[in-house]
Amino acid sequence: MVCCLNPNCENPQNPDGTNYCLSCGIQLVSLLRNRYRITALLGRGGFARTYVAEDIDKLNERCVVKQLVLSEFYFSHGTKAHQKATELFEREAKRLQELGEHLQIPNLYAYFKEGEYLYLVQQFIEGQNLLQELKQHGVFDESKIRSFLNDLLSVLVTIHQQQIIHRDIKPENIIRRQSDHKLVLIDFGVSKQKTESSNTALGTIIGSLGYAPIEQMQLGKVFPCSDLYSLGITCFHLLTNISPSNFWLKQGYSWTSTWRQHLIQPISQELGSILDKLLQENHQQRYQSAQAVLQDLNNLPKLKQTLPATFIAPSQLLKAQPQNQQTKTRYLPQSFNSKLFSGAIITSSGSSFLAIALISFLGANWISSGLWLLILGGLIFIQSRSIMEKSYLIIIAIIANLLIILNFKNLLINKLLQFDIKRLLLVVLLVTLAGLLTVILLGVWEIINKLTSKYF
Repeated sequence: MVCCLNPNCENPQNPDGTNYCLSCGIQLVSLLRNRYRITALLGRGGFARTYVAEDIDKLNERCVVKQLVLSEFYFSHGTKAHQKATELFEREAKRLQELGEHLQIPNLYAYFKEGEYLYLVQQFIEGQNLLQELKQHGVFDESKIRSFLNDLLSVLVTIHQQQIIHRDIKPENIIRRQSDHKLVLIDFGVSKQKTESSNTALGTIIGSLGYAPIEQMQLGKVFPCSDLYSLGITCFHLLTNISPSNFWLKQGYSWTSTWRQHLIQPISQELGSILDKLLQENHQQRYQSAQAVLQDLNNLPKLKQTLPATFIAPSQLLKAQPQNQQTKTRYLPQSFNSKLFSGAIITSSGSSFLAIALISFLGANWISSGLWLLILGGLIFIQSRSIMEKSYLIIIAIIANLLIILNFKNLLINKLLQFDIKRLLLVVLLVTLAGLLTVILLGVWEIINKLTSKYF
């Protein structure tokens, strides 16, 4: 078979001997660089296509050809996006060249330009990625997670020693090699040299949602412990068969403190403690090196093998899902998360004081209301929370403050913020009342949440 290199081709496979693609009509390239015969499309990514090829100079040995499609995504060669894509593609080639001697990282064979495309040729790894393995064989047990960590951490020790941060560790980027069952780390397309200056614009997403840590997503900063966070999230995915992106979109990073409640099978307290430290939101509280994780992993007590390892097939897992579905299909945020609970009370109390101050100086009008909402929204949206949590805090604060203003409007317009003991005491009482109202609202919200989760 000959594969069409047109990235827009819907059906790129063509029989041998064909000169023009039967699907799109483009002239076929029989041998790329007079050496590589493209046989099949392997995958499509943001700005690249990946193909399986045969290297005729090496007895038709299979390899992977990655194609950077510049013209499809960018209007001109001078755009920043074009330059960034080219930079990332060249960076991946350099990383593979630097790390290719490692047995668990693909070797780089070639990097060149032909026609309007850039190409990167690398070693073909025969095997399944861990997401495919998870779907076929079911969730990992503790023994398999320990083996996974021990195998992949040794790879991270090597790349971090060379000051390279992968930035996209997830099940799809880890292949279990068929020949020796070793794990191979792939896709260094967004990897970063630790010594390189960060020129990533704010709002640019580098890494995968749910797997990337907060410092990488919000500030563009990465450390060795950033890869370790992604490693911990990958363990969670393998233990539960739940994609972390679902939680991230709803709860930001707060869900990582309650990850145990989603486990299909129990794990030891010792392994749980290691995962707790890997999943810390604050990067300074995580393990700071892969070697430190390996050391704790090697000190774990041996597993008791009194019973054979439990195997849970994907079909069985689907049957078991309704028992755990409540944690995944809540229509409202988990209001009694401790951080969110305290944040809601502080937000409502603080915003009530802000409302009293604005009404005292500007009066009860649209100007004071607009300023109050603008300041409140700004203070909430700079916090490291998910969009749902931020919206939740604003709604609670608005309801609590409306109840205060509607019931005590006559008192508020009398300029309470004056150096008068009685008036200042009244301000304290109103702020405290706003906090108490928030507690009541949280309770009502949780009751509604449970009812919707149970009956809908």
